[in-house]
Amino acid sequence: MKLNYMQCWNGAMALLRDHKEAILAIAGVFVFLPTLLMAQFVGQPALEGTEDLNAITAAYSTFFSENAVSVIVSNLLISFGGFVIFFTIAPSHSGTVADDLSKALRLFLIFLLANILSGLATFAGFLLLIIPGLYVACRLILVPIIIADHREKNPLEALKKSWDHTKDNGFSILLLILMIAIIGAITVGVVQMLIGVITGLATGGAGWPLIENLVSALGGAALQVLFTVVIGSIYYQLTGANSDVSEVFS
Repeated sequence: MKLNYMQCWNGAMALLRDHKEAILAIAGVFVFLPTLLMAQFVGQPALEGTEDLNAITAAYSTFFSENAVSVIVSNLLISFGGFVIFFTIAPSHSGTVADDLSKALRLFLIFLLANILSGLATFAGFLLLIIPGLYVACRLILVPIIIADHREKNPLEALKKSWDHTKDNGFSILLLILMIAIIGAITVGVVQMLIGVITGLATGGAGWPLIENLVSALGGAALQVLFTVVIGSIYYQLTGANSDVSEVFS
């Protein structure tokens, strides 16, 4: 089956609409909150005035060594939140948010192992050129929802199923993801810039870091949720995941 962009977008919006309460609750706790706390209390590497690649690498290395625990915990929470959402939107979904949290927790290690394997495969693609790396990443993009939908405990099998389901659609998925990423990044960037200008004018240039971090965290959480439901929609469309799949995209 060839990926249909309009059908995919409509399906993503349908998944978001049908599960909005659960998705908002999960994303609020596991995506938005850790992002906000990191921005407010940890911040970013000090890169101002740094242009040399070695200096930038050193700045990131110093930042990570000083904040390793916070960075690791934050990223694990955000990853877990995204994984739980896949259980919520999976065709086999049943039960409450608490059930989804429990299922995701039991398979979280499998999810992490699958992510590591996907990362290695993508890195191998990047060793060739940028496009092969992005292509491989898009062919493996369904791994999380496959684990969630099938309760797959073999990470290699999850990668194989994703590769099979995305056959002949790697570049179509790549173009879709790039379009969403570019438009989303521009939108969030413009909103952040406007908020920065407004808070700067209101405070004589000092700004309100909490408000700016709040907007940044909201934008980041919104983008992650959007990508998650789009991946879910791709999965529904390419697999015909259940007998009522046509209703999801209506």
